[in-house]
Amino acid sequence: MQIRKSTVIRRQQIVDIIRNIISSKGIEHVTISEIAGKMGTTKGAIYRHFKSKRDILSLLIDNIEETLMKALDKAMAEKDPIQNLKNILLAQLVLAKNRRKTSFVVIMGAMQFSDPFIRKKILKLIQKYLKRIEGLLLSATGLGILNKDIDAKTSAIVFMGLIQSTITVWSYKNFNFVPQKIHEQLWNIYSKGIVA
Repeated sequence: MQIRKSTVIRRQQIVDIIRNIISSKGIEHVTISEIAGKMGTTKGAIYRHFKSKRDILSLLIDNIEETLMKALDKAMAEKDPIQNLKNILLAQLVLAKNRRKTSFVVIMGAMQFSDPFIRKKILKLIQKYLKRIEGLLLSATGLGILNKDIDAKTSAIVFMGLIQSTITVWSYKNFNFVPQKIHEQLWNIYSKGIVA
């Protein structure tokens, strides 16, 4: 007789399998059949936890948000907002290397999913992230550390874009990079544009 695992454990297993499917095959292969096959269970067992692909992607986005916000919180250990930005950049690169394609790349892939609920959920996550970065930039402006003509909203988008584009490029190279090395190069480019 097989013992059923708790819903929390099973859902985490499913998230891990989804991440694996996305990193090896792409988001379009995230199906109930594919998940069930990877878990060695039936589609019915998956449907006990999720009603649809929307529910699966929703859980994945929640998981990405939780991981991303924890990484930001951990990286913001300094009083200096610019140092915190630098720390966040490194933390995001390390997270991308460790998670392989299952953070911002997943978000961008899921944006192509035409479901308005998923698109809205992703937009909220992106806005939450940008607000955190913008807050650091505004704090630095208040301290006189940033160039006076820097727009915090635009600079936050550029920061996110710097990370997103780097992760996307490196995803095509199987994440064969050293986060600390690329971090210094990226930080030098970004900081020259914002620091007074």
